[in-house]
Amino acid sequence: MVPQISFLIPTWNGASILERCIEAACAAGQGLDYEVVVCDNGSRDETPQLLERLQGRIPRLRWFHNQENLMFARAVNQLAAAARGEHLLLLNNDVFLEPGAVRAMLDELEHGERVGAVAPQLRYPDGRVQPSCRRLPTIPRMWVDGLRLHPLFPGRGWKMQEFDHRFRRAVEQPMMSALLIRGGCWRDVGPLDEGFPLYFNDVDWCKRALERGWEIVFTPAARGVHLEAWSGKRLGFRQVWWSAKGLHRYFLKHHISSRLSPRYPLLLLSCGGLLGLWTLRRVVGAG
Repeated sequence: MVPQISFLIPTWNGASILERCIEAACAAGQGLDYEVVVCDNGSRDETPQLLERLQGRIPRLRWFHNQENLMFARAVNQLAAAARGEHLLLLNNDVFLEPGAVRAMLDELEHGERVGAVAPQLRYPDGRVQPSCRRLPTIPRMWVDGLRLHPLFPGRGWKMQEFDHRFRRAVEQPMMSALLIRGGCWRDVGPLDEGFPLYFNDVDWCKRALERGWEIVFTPAARGVHLEAWSGKRLGFRQVWWSAKGLHRYFLKHHISSRLSPRYPLLLLSCGGLLGLWTLRRVVGAG
């Protein structure tokens, strides 16, 4: 029998939080036919031993181990290829879904034939709502956010800072930290582009989905706690570097077709300037 849902969880050195993530997913999937598939992406902690122990008491759990960290996009594609479920629920190991979350997302998915993906409301551990939806990036939108000009240009920024995440709406790009994807949509759009190993693979995938006529919905009826960037923060400055590389490739792929374009110097200036701004904010602890 084909499960309704395949929870797909990539993890890297996440033994301290993975058990809570899996148990929360199982509780959120209660009453549904589901499976949990985990990719241990080259962990060097106790993750393999933890998964062996959990498999003994969670019969719906399957997992596999990569000998090295193949990065996020490759791990997700491996998980999707191994999935047996009708729909795919991509789930970071630092997200803990609340009971009822999966049913609420499924209800949205079944609301319309062109609803291709559904994202839940994410919250910080202290209960605050976490901004998790963005517009697709353009250079003007990135600079509005980078220079914090969104109060002067409402609705023009990349990170949708004017959007109240307590309300349902169609969005362009939610975080892929927790995203339910219709199986037919995944097959139509295709896997993550592994040319974006760590960052902007979700942005690229959402852009391709929208271009193919799929709708992406954010619903606060489904909730989860998110330890934002739990793995990424351990990369230090490399996290910012990988973000800038992803941004650069995204614009080359979708907006500037050649490095000979007269717009390419503006892209380099934007990537360099935003890299500097992001680095400064992390140094001073401003976000």
